[in-house]
Amino acid sequence: MKHRGTWSKKERSLRSQLHRLVATADGFVHGSVIEMARVCGNPRCKCALKGEKHVSLYLGQTRKRKTRMKYIPKGWEARIRRWELNYRKASDLLEEISDDGWSKLSARKE
Repeated sequence: MKHRGTWSKKERSLRSQLHRLVATADGFVHGSVIEMARVCGNPRCKCALKGEKHVSLYLGQTRKRKTRMKYIPKGWEARIRRWELNYRKASDLLEEISDDGWSKLSARKE
């Protein structure tokens, strides 16, 4: 493993941010929160009488060309949104570290 003293200041900063995020985050989830409005089918319900659809949240994810969705209970919305944001932050930091690696590879001397 390369000693961190040989890393650039930018790379040390990015790695530190990623380490802090992984150490302090209460969870990570890859996906998007999706709000869906539906009609339940009960003829006496508000959705049939007044046109007020039932709104529920789902976590959607596409992997290997397959989409999957998982229902998010009402009490879990804030938690799932936080996990989604944590995942996006970690992914962005990894992309920046990767970009730095690409720059080093492009600048190498034969």
